[in-house]
Amino acid sequence: MELTFLGRGAGYNPEEGSTSAYFMANDELFLIDSGESVFRILLAKKLLDSVSTLNLFITHTHSDHVGSLGTLVLYASAAMKKKVNIIFDKNMDYLSNIKTLLIIFGLTEDMCHYVDSSEYDGKYSMFSKARYVKVKHTDELEACAILFETDQGLVFYSGDLNEYGPVVDVIKSGRQIDKIFVDTASDRNNLYHLSVHGLNDIVPADLRSKIYCMHLNNKQCIEDALAYGFNVVSI
Repeated sequence: MELTFLGRGAGYNPEEGSTSAYFMANDELFLIDSGESVFRILLAKKLLDSVSTLNLFITHTHSDHVGSLGTLVLYASAAMKKKVNIIFDKNMDYLSNIKTLLIIFGLTEDMCHYVDSSEYDGKYSMFSKARYVKVKHTDELEACAILFETDQGLVFYSGDLNEYGPVVDVIKSGRQIDKIFVDTASDRNNLYHLSVHGLNDIVPADLRSKIYCMHLNNKQCIEDALAYGFNVVSI
C-alpha cells in the first residue's frame, strides 16, 4: 500500500508542511488528517478536481492535524457539491470534538457523512480493512493510530503517539508487515512523540526497511533516521 504525503513536519516545523497523507482507490480520495497546510496543498496539486468521493481519517484534534478541516468541509460542500465522509469507529472517542469543531467553524453537521470504518471492509483493492487503534499522545486529548490490512501485509500509521507499545504490538503480531509510518522526534526524551533513537532501540535490523519516519521536528531527525537505516517519507 503506497501513501503519498502532502507534508511531513511536526507542529512546530511548518517548513515541512502539516503531516498528512493520501491514497486513491478508484476515483475516491482517502485523506489522513487535514492540518493547517493541507487544504492549500490539495488545491495546488488539484487533487480535489476530479474525485467522486472524499474520505477523511482523523487521528486526533490538534490543529496541525485538523486545522484545514473547516475549510475542506466547506469547500467540498460549496464548490464540489459533495459531503466529506469522516471515517470513525468505536475507538475514536473524540468524534464529539470533531462535531463541535464543525459547529465552531460555522458549519452544519449535514455537510458531512460520519461513516463507520467497517463499512469500507472488502470494497477496495488498496486495503481490505481499516481500523483506529487507541494510542496515547497527550493527557489533554484522545488520539488514535490507524491500522490497515492489505494484500501486502499490515500498514500502521501512528498519527501522534508518545509510547512505543503500539509499534511493538505490530512488530510482534506475527503477521506480515508492509509498512509502519511513525511520528519521530530528534530528542530522546520527547514527551509527545517517539524518539528516533528510541525507535532504533526497539526495531530489529531486518524490519528497518519497513519503517517510514514522518512528523519530523527538524533536519537532525531526518539525518538520524537515515543513519539508523529507516526510511523518511518524501513530499
